[in-house]
Amino acid sequence: MYLLSCTDTYRVETVAEVEALHEELSNDPNFTLVSFSYKTKYIKEKREIVGEYQVVTAKKVFNDEKEPDRVVNVSYGV
Repeated sequence: MYLLSCTDTYRVETVAEVEALHEELSNDPNFTLVSFSYKTKYIKEKREIVGEYQVVTAKKVFNDEKEPDRVVNVSYGV
């Protein structure tokens, strides 16, 4: 069994953190980052914006579908 790809969703507080995450994922040798996007979400109280955060979506490719060449063990920590 081979892991081909996965799409991860992250919450970060600032656009600067989005840029840092993009740089980190782009330079990771364990996968190829094939797409990266983010949306700004607003926190509202009584129709007034009181804060914001960013939701990032990143698609990582680990193996080629036709010729997978490595077994990938994925672990998540909290």
